[in-house]
Amino acid sequence: MRILFFFFGLIQAAAFAQLPTKPILLKSKNQWVDSNLDKDGWKYFQDQYTNESTLTEGDEEVPFIPSLLQSGKDLFSALTGFSFSIRRFRMKGLSNRYFSQSIHEISMNQLSDGNIPWANWGGLNEVTSNNQYATGLKDNEFQFGALGNAVFMQLNASKLFPQTTVTLNLSNRNYHQRIAFTKVWSESKNGWSFASSIAYKQGVGGQLKANEFKGFSYFLSIDKRLRNHLFSLVLLGNSQMNTRTAAITEELAGLAATKQYQPGWGLQANKIRNANWQFNHQPMILFSHEYNLHEKIKQISTLLLSSGEKYTTALDWYNAADPRPDYYRYLPSFFTDSLLAQDVLSQIQLNPSQLQINWDHLYWINQNSSSDKRARYLLEDRVERNKKIALNTRYRIQLNNRLLISFQGQYRKEVYTYFKRINDLLGAKYSINWNQFAEDNLPNSTAIQNDLNHPNQIIRVGDSFGYHYAMHLSQWLIMSQAVYTMPKFDLNAAIEYTSTYYQREGKYRNGVFPQNSFGLSEPNYFNNGQIKMGITYKLNGRNYYYFRTAFSSKPPLVNDLYISPRINSLKQLDISNEWAFMVEAGYILNAPKLKITANAYWIRINNAMDVMSFYHDGYRNLVNYNISNIGTQMMGLEWSMAYTLFGGVTFNAAMSVGKYVYHNRPNYSVMADNEPYISEKGVLYIDQFPITGLPHLAIYNGLAYRSNSNLFLNLSSSYMGNQWLSFNPIRRTYDAAQNLPIHLDAEQIAKPSSLPNAFILDFSAGYSCRIKKFKDGSAYYLQFFLGVNNLLNQSIITGGYEQLRFDIPGGDINKFPNKYYYSPGTLYSLSIKTKL
Repeated sequence: MRILFFFFGLIQAAAFAQLPTKPILLKSKNQWVDSNLDKDGWKYFQDQYTNESTLTEGDEEVPFIPSLLQSGKDLFSALTGFSFSIRRFRMKGLSNRYFSQSIHEISMNQLSDGNIPWANWGGLNEVTSNNQYATGLKDNEFQFGALGNAVFMQLNASKLFPQTTVTLNLSNRNYHQRIAFTKVWSESKNGWSFASSIAYKQGVGGQLKANEFKGFSYFLSIDKRLRNHLFSLVLLGNSQMNTRTAAITEELAGLAATKQYQPGWGLQANKIRNANWQFNHQPMILFSHEYNLHEKIKQISTLLLSSGEKYTTALDWYNAADPRPDYYRYLPSFFTDSLLAQDVLSQIQLNPSQLQINWDHLYWINQNSSSDKRARYLLEDRVERNKKIALNTRYRIQLNNRLLISFQGQYRKEVYTYFKRINDLLGAKYSINWNQFAEDNLPNSTAIQNDLNHPNQIIRVGDSFGYHYAMHLSQWLIMSQAVYTMPKFDLNAAIEYTSTYYQREGKYRNGVFPQNSFGLSEPNYFNNGQIKMGITYKLNGRNYYYFRTAFSSKPPLVNDLYISPRINSLKQLDISNEWAFMVEAGYILNAPKLKITANAYWIRINNAMDVMSFYHDGYRNLVNYNISNIGTQMMGLEWSMAYTLFGGVTFNAAMSVGKYVYHNRPNYSVMADNEPYISEKGVLYIDQFPITGLPHLAIYNGLAYRSNSNLFLNLSSSYMGNQWLSFNPIRRTYDAAQNLPIHLDAEQIAKPSSLPNAFILDFSAGYSCRIKKFKDGSAYYLQFFLGVNNLLNQSIITGGYEQLRFDIPGGDINKFPNKYYYSPGTLYSLSIKTKL
């Protein structure tokens, strides 16, 4: 692999050493437009596929039919991307790792969990919305792409739309006010381009009483064009602190008389204090270089450096009662004695503050439970620090008018460090770095020590405790693709190879696992590949048919490889690469008044892995359910239409219908955190169970009106159904079905929990007016955009999960009932923008 990158380096060095055959700068047409307007609702229903065809009726017999060009979202994504998000809709039922996001061709998908850290550039809408999209297996200019879709963000100052904007947003969402200033200068005569943007968001209270949000985003981009070179520097980041919401049971919603109840806050000295916060700040800097070696050869290289931290806060306690007001033992449903249950209910009704955290009581216990004021309760940070470096080089070669080929090489190294940190001792003087679960299970032993290298360590605010380890991850990637254009057909193919490395480094020597918790573990190496091919038949300039297929192999995610990396380096026994096979076929009609897209797909994924950690009542400990050989199958249809009726009115419709199921019985094993052996294993009986957490049916309808590009109105409805809660694997095992009371049916325990169907009505409006025009043709514009979601003010279940705790002896699924997330009713967002 290193030899291949050395080869790329030699080519680049040789390119720098000589001038191109023609000493001119190859300047391609600027394909980056002011797509911020697309997000504001101005371009939702414009042609998403190709430039308006110049063909007229009867001119179908042409020698060469133009290919589909797609820089913005495809029609289906443009219509549904926001409306379906309330129910956690995912295209084709795929998980996050099968979607891709890149900035300057550097992949943003984290090696640790496959997720895309959207929050890292949150708030910078005016510049980061300049994207190109590749839906499904469609070819693209930059990378292999993804089975779901791929988004390619370019932030070069010279490729951003020149603008000077001041934007004010008012809403009742997570944040309530946002103000942003963006300035993008046109390229100067000496080749310099500059772009900058800053934004501040904040919110307190609103729909959720204890809600709080603060965020500051920043962006700077500098370009220098020098003959046939373009040098770019980009700095961006988002420092954000906000409260988190929690799922609740139906019982708690009833006790609190509101589905917006949140258990994570309470009053301290008559002021609201929230225990559940999250913080994120992971700035990145990118250095890019574009070089036209030849009229037909272009080389693009990018270096990315990033370092930052994110954490969530939570209460922790030692030898003390659970401080969470929603703890199941504090609720009426816990008591089998009806009189006792009624007494608890009456207490809560008379003292509703019992459903919130009693901060003053926690302080009192910490200051009075012992003479030296050792902490019984504390507030902790669960920290993830990361450092990333990535280098990408791509060569784009236009061999002739028909054949375009490209080669890409990329190296990424990511180091994640995880630990807990004391945020607040809540009036206490100190704590000790001990493991209370080991104290319960293994009394009078060194197992109680979280770190044997520093036994009985006294810890105070800012000190780490509990666990401390790092994950060293790296990946080499090489890719090649080709696009061949013919009069009636377009052909494309791409192939990619990756080599991935994982290794854990323990910072603590854990008392339960002293032999395999400290220092570097044995590394793991995974070799994988992807290949895709596609063909498009161009019947004429309006009708296109395509067929595409791909095979993808990916390494297991590191978070699914290690069983309990917090305390040891043990891994799952059945380790294998995850692979997927996909085929899709579709039709696109791109006529002046009618646009239709239809895409049918079939996907099969095998050998996926997962690790689920939770507190198990039977073990009286944290346990890890290790699941391997997970197989899923997704098949369905995505369809969308935009039809211009009359007088600027457009009817829009979209539908996603699919069948997403598990197609086998995965293996599972159980290991408690404080036991160095597997306590049970077996298979999960989930064959043909639906994939949970997303709707399998989603329908969109809308009417849009546009008047002379100044006024925009849109009324739309969305219907989502066939959705199930994330399920508890324990309920789908052989042990759970044995020794049940006679009156209980094992099938009822194993049956997936479904969500009610949802119907949502949304409205959006936009208006733009010119307030001043200058002699040079420029002008000041004032733009308004209003978006109102859930017009009917419904409290909709947006998602949820079955609790992982389960009453195995009694088989009572209501002892630990399902938890749900509820929408907060009608939401609005008003944007006012001045633009030059």
